[in-house]
This record gives sequence, C-alpha cells and structure tokens, in this order.
Amino acid sequence: MMPTSPDFHSVVTEAPRRHQGRATPFTIVLSACVTVAACVTLASMPSAAFGQIAAGLLTSRDELAAAATQAEQSRQPLQAAAIRQRLRDGDFQVGDRIVLTIFSDAQHTDTLVVQPGRVIDLPGKAALPLTGVLRSELKDRVTAEVLKYVKAQGISVTPLTRIGVLGEVVRPGYFALRSDVPITDAIMLAGGPTATAAIERTVVRRESRQYRSAKETRQAVARGLTLDQFGLSAGDELVVGRQRQLINPSSIAVVGMIATLGGVFLAVRH
Repeated sequence: MMPTSPDFHSVVTEAPRRHQGRATPFTIVLSACVTVAACVTLASMPSAAFGQIAAGLLTSRDELAAAATQAEQSRQPLQAAAIRQRLRDGDFQVGDRIVLTIFSDAQHTDTLVVQPGRVIDLPGKAALPLTGVLRSELKDRVTAEVLKYVKAQGISVTPLTRIGVLGEVVRPGYFALRSDVPITDAIMLAGGPTATAAIERTVVRRESRQYRSAKETRQAVARGLTLDQFGLSAGDELVVGRQRQLINPSSIAVVGMIATLGGVFLAVRH
C-alpha cells in the first residue's frame, strides 16, 4: 500500500523527453550536480558497481539474476535478497496502475488497476495474473492475452510506479511515474531541486528504512539509470538531500546571545 501522503500527484504517462527551451535555475542546479557527480563517480567507481546497465530502459530477468549473483559475491546480502524477491514475486502490487492503449480503427486507452490476487482485468473479460511478472515482461504478456479477444494493429502497455519524491524539491509528494523515466526526470517532475538541495546526498527509503545510500544513488544518477533499473518499487521514497551548513543555526543563536550579554556587561561597567 502506498504510504499516506497529503499530496499525491496525477499520473504521468508521457514518454520521457529532454527539457527544451530556456534553462531554469532548477535545471541549471540539477545539471551542474549531475555533471560533477558523473565526473567524480565514473572516474573512481568500479565498472561493475551496478552490473551491466540494461540495454533497454526496463531491466530483464537475466539482468536481474546477474545483479543478484553479483550482490551476493560482493557480500551485499540485503540487496541480493531484495533482487531475489523481485524475481520471485514480480514488480506489481495491488493498487498499481498500468496504461493500456489499443490501436485499431480508433485508439482506445484505459488505465488498469492491479486487483487483489495481483490480477488485472483485460478487454474481453480476461483476467491476467501478474504474480512473478516483471515490468520488462508485461507488454508481451498483455499483448498475447488481448489479441485473443481483440483485433488490433498495435498495443501499448505502460506500467506506472508510485514513488515519493521528497526532501529538497519544490513540490514534494507522491507521483505515479513511468517506470522507464530517469531518476533525474523524477526529481524535475517534482519541481526540481530547491536552492538548498544537494543532489549528491539523495537517498532512497523503503518502509521507513534507507534502501539505497547516497553513494549508490549518486552513481545511479551519474549513469542515467531509470527508476526500474535502480530497482525502485511502489511506495519507495526518493529523498533529495540538503546542503551541509558550515555553522549550525543553534550555534549562531548562542553566539548572538553571548554577544548581547557581553554588550550589556560592558554598558553596565561604563
């Protein structure tokens, strides 16, 4: 179930696009952070930090299996267990949404909701179970089932992932995003980073615990990974970090108080 949030934004179904036109302060900040992160991390990190990057924007079963093996060999049991669970249970949870478009004489678009038992209802009154199905496998499964009942020239299947984009962004909240959007696009869809944001300190939380560290997230941003490639699931939270403050505000208050008392003391002495 998606965590409770005061702000849940509408579904984003448009294909990922490059931001065109005039650069905003947010895009300038984000681009600078990503460029610096790319230069630093790509020069220093091992080439197998995330295994092979998926050829497509959605990770295949073979790529996940290889990533699980690599995590085990790298002594990362929690990450390996999470990947193995994904391979076993699939990517879809009750309440997830899938945008289905059927192209025939006319274009028909519908948003399917994953029902209890992890099934979706397709045109033709067909029910398709999604237990164990990955996002990268969804289109073939849905297309094969729909074509049993509907004559179509083409079928588009877009899985959406509900994640929180929180922390130092202009419009923090929960979004239903295409699973193939890059992490940086998810941040921009939340209004972009604030003036005090530190992209390099961004982490991913899952069930109130840190799931991906700042280092891992920084590397993923530098590599241009998508939400799916980075292994984000429904309910995960992408939390953009805040810049470190050289002087703690409470310390400033204490110094100010001491200065005030010192001034009073000197005034009394004179």
